[in-house]
Amino acid sequence: MNIHLIEQLNNFVKLQDNLWESGWWQLEESKAQQLVGGEIYFHKKQQEPSFYGGTILGYRIEQDGEHQGKIVFKLQHKQSCRNVRTDKHGWSKKLKIVSHD
Repeated sequence: MNIHLIEQLNNFVKLQDNLWESGWWQLEESKAQQLVGGEIYFHKKQQEPSFYGGTILGYRIEQDGEHQGKIVFKLQHKQSCRNVRTDKHGWSKKLKIVSHD
């Protein structure tokens, strides 16, 4: 499965070369588990192409603070995840999950 997210705040943390974290997402842990190994795409708006993205390597759940319980994805950047469009159907709030066909 792949996920498209609206990211307007640039909540990215560089862990090391080409390895990043993105949070904080309101998502069930079971969905996050299914997304590991898929692609993640970040958009400023639903109808704009992605500006960033990569392969989801894993995730963690924020343990405390104002974002407690939210998902933080660990990803490896991929150039091919830039400038990707998705249609307007299937968005729920700020995210859209796409199953592989």
